[in-house]
Amino acid sequence: MINTTIKYIVYTHSGGGVRHHHFGTANNIIDEADGHASTGDVINALGFPTLPFGPDTLPFAFMSVHGAADGNHLYTSPGNQTVPVGTTDIDILVVYAPPGGIGGPGGGPGVWVDAFNVDTGNFSDSLDFVKVLTPPTPPDTINVAMTTFVNQDGGVSTANAENVRANNHVDGAPFVEWKRITGPQTLHPAPEIDLNQGETGEIWFAFYQTPTPPTFSLPRIEQFMEAGIFLLVGDGTCGNGGRWFGPGHGPVGPGPGTFKISLSKHVIEKLSPAQHKQLNEIMEKYPATAQAALVSMTNVLNDINAINGMVSGIKSR
Repeated sequence: MINTTIKYIVYTHSGGGVRHHHFGTANNIIDEADGHASTGDVINALGFPTLPFGPDTLPFAFMSVHGAADGNHLYTSPGNQTVPVGTTDIDILVVYAPPGGIGGPGGGPGVWVDAFNVDTGNFSDSLDFVKVLTPPTPPDTINVAMTTFVNQDGGVSTANAENVRANNHVDGAPFVEWKRITGPQTLHPAPEIDLNQGETGEIWFAFYQTPTPPTFSLPRIEQFMEAGIFLLVGDGTCGNGGRWFGPGHGPVGPGPGTFKISLSKHVIEKLSPAQHKQLNEIMEKYPATAQAALVSMTNVLNDINAINGMVSGIKSR
C-alpha cells in the first residue's frame, strides 16, 4: 500500500530560521489529506487557480508532485494533473501566494526569495543558494554581508538596486527557473534577477530539479535493417552471387563460401597491362579483406543486439 498526502498551503514569512519557510497548520488553506493507493492506480493532483483564505483570495504559485511512477514534477501553472502510482509514497504540495505585507528587512522596500528542490518535494535549507551582486554586472562585485543575510533570511533590501543570482546547483540539483509569484506572475529562465531601487512587494522562487534522463534505445536489428545486409561472395554484377544477413536470411554471422572477385573474360581483355597487374593484386588480397570486414560487421551487429537486450526493458519516465 502506498501512502499519499496532499497539502494546500499559503507561503508566509513568519517565524525564524532558514528563510522562514517552516510551515505549520496555520499555513494550511485546506487541511492536509492523507490517503492510500496501490501500485498502478492513478490519483489526481488539483491545482486550483485561486483559493479562499480568511478574507482573502490567494493566487496559485506552484504545485510539486513527488514520488510519482513517472518521476517528480513541477507545475507553475494551475490545472488538474493525473499522477501514476508506483512503488513509493506520493507527496503533493500546492503553494499559494500570500496577501500583501511583503517588504524588505526593517520595513523598507524589498522582496523575498526562496529555493525549492523538486527532487525532494520541499523548500531547500541551503545557506548558499543565491549571491547578491552590486550592479552593474559585470563586473561581479559580491555584496558578502547581504549575500549571507539573504541566504539565511530571504529578504532582499532594495534601498539600492541589486542583482540576485541563483547558484547553478542547490542540494545537488541544477537550477531550472525563477518564478515571481506576487505582482504580475512571471517565469524567468535566467539565474539572475535585476531588482530596481525601491522595487518591492514581490516573492521570487528559484526552482531546482534534476532532469529526467533521456530515453535510451537503439533500433532493433529487425528495424535497423529491414531488408538485411547483402555481402558479395564474388561479383554481383556478373552474377557470381553473395549472401544476405538479417531478417529472413538466417542468423547473423559469417557463412560458408570463399570471397572472390570474378570478372568475365570479355571485361578482362579490355584492361591495360597496368590494370591487369593492379587487378591481380586486389584479387589476391580481397578474400582476406572481405572476410575481415564480414567478421567486423558481425561483431557490430552482435554488439548492437547485446545492447538492445540490456536496454529493452528500460522505459522513459
